[in-house]
Amino acid sequence: MKTLLILRHAKAEQNATHGDRARTLTKRGRRDAAAVGAHVADTLGRPDAIVSSDAARARETADAVASAVGFGDAVTIEPDIYDADVATLVAVVRALPDAADSIVLVGHNPGFEELTAALAGVDEDEVRLPTAGLARLECDLARWNDLRPGSCRLRDITAPRSSG
Repeated sequence: MKTLLILRHAKAEQNATHGDRARTLTKRGRRDAAAVGAHVADTLGRPDAIVSSDAARARETADAVASAVGFGDAVTIEPDIYDADVATLVAVVRALPDAADSIVLVGHNPGFEELTAALAGVDEDEVRLPTAGLARLECDLARWNDLRPGSCRLRDITAPRSSG
């Protein structure tokens, strides 16, 4: 059994001087990222891996989760997550190390809502990930490479109260 936590980055500033990838978290975003990190710690404990988009807002969110769960390893930065479609995101997950049974994947919409729906085999209208929204998927897999659309169960979606 594998557990995949799909986490949309927390609330970010609207614009950044150096472009979209440089957008950082707002004060509310930092608060929400810490709250979702505490939620991960309470419900899952320490994940085996945390993998983040290279965008500043995703990295900050991933770092807040890592801090909250006592994750001592480095967060893995995966540039392919940024602005990815479902096929690219599935490929990213399928390439994850099989020794990692629980993984937090941090990135962006619309790809993360679409990925969650595809893996759970549900309609895209059933999945809404606000900023700092977290989808928990359970996948009956021995290897991440066996991941296919519909191969997971969507257990829940949670978000800090101030997210939107």
